[in-house]
Amino acid sequence: MKTYKFVCRSTRGGFTEWASVCEDGKEVRRIDRDVTMETVRQFRERVGAELEAEGYQMEEHQYTL
Repeated sequence: MKTYKFVCRSTRGGFTEWASVCEDGKEVRRIDRDVTMETVRQFRERVGAELEAEGYQMEEHQYTL
């Protein structure tokens, strides 16, 4: 199954977020958000649209903004 999920972490260097793209439970790609260029909402909308066009589905228990 082709799925994706958004992962957020607070680090010493600041907040970071990325999309984890998985096929059959294994991560095959990671898309990082550039915090200076996009808001969380813009990132999730852009990446979600790209991945859904490629046939991926959002994993269960993910929220959207």
